[in-house]
Amino acid sequence: MTETTATTDTAAPAAAPASESTATNTAPTGTPDIFSGSSGGESVQTSPEASASPESGIINRLYTSEGGLSENYTDLLKEAGMENLTNTVAKYKSADGLLKGAANLVNFAGKKVEGVIVPNEGSSPEEIAEYKKAIGVPETPTAYDLRPENMPEGMDWDDQLAGDWGNVFHEAGVSQEQAQRLSQAYSDITNKQLEQANEKLQANSNAEMAEQQAQIQKEWGANYANNVKAAVDMAEVVGFDLDNQADMAAVRNPKVLNLLLAKSQSMQEGTLPRGGDPASSMANNPKAQADKIYIKNHGKIHMAPPEEQKAYNELRRMANQQQR
Repeated sequence: MTETTATTDTAAPAAAPASESTATNTAPTGTPDIFSGSSGGESVQTSPEASASPESGIINRLYTSEGGLSENYTDLLKEAGMENLTNTVAKYKSADGLLKGAANLVNFAGKKVEGVIVPNEGSSPEEIAEYKKAIGVPETPTAYDLRPENMPEGMDWDDQLAGDWGNVFHEAGVSQEQAQRLSQAYSDITNKQLEQANEKLQANSNAEMAEQQAQIQKEWGANYANNVKAAVDMAEVVGFDLDNQADMAAVRNPKVLNLLLAKSQSMQEGTLPRGGDPASSMANNPKAQADKIYIKNHGKIHMAPPEEQKAYNELRRMANQQQR
């Protein structure tokens, strides 16, 4: 960040010492206290000239004795020729807040950043543009370089989204350096959130698999290992892709495993399926199905479609298991 230093063109003349006979008048009883609610708690002393000044009068009328903004504050500002302050006054709901805002404005107005005056409400468009240029705000929203050094894994850079952020940054007067830091911070935070989400998903998946395994081990007991092999072999025969996560998740379901095991046992034992007949039983026989594929392709299995080649080999393997 560029260091800011306050500059003054001329030194203020030293105040003349007050004579001992000069009296300081205290505001009479009943006069509205425009500093009510201030943290200082000190009584305010004013001279007769200050009490009658237009500035003091407009503040007293802008705010009610309860400390709220008067309903006709816009008319009051217009009468005093201060309608350009309408939006500013509307931000402050008490005289104390207005004065603090004015103090902040005095602190910042007139300070220089590398010789450029920090703009205020009265600054011209040229002065504002010069200031933005000095602090590193690009000339156009599209001139921002927002691509972070590292992107979260699995995410691609979105030029349209970057353009939307560029518009926001440019309107807010954000410098290139600040915008780049914000973009990098957003990327880092997003990456951390994705990592946490993936870790949670993986933990949930592992817990679900452990629960499914415990359930099927309890059901199958000592036959667990043999039954799992038979069910998985049948899963490949009926078309499950064991390299596909979704297919594997389905096969791990205890209900699906039991169905696959039942189908495998039915084929190996040559039993009729429920509600079936000899023809359907023959069709479910591994050797019969393999022969059907063989005949269909005129004995040229190597010329058959890949899925038929795979099914043929699996069926032949199951048929050989039945013969043992």
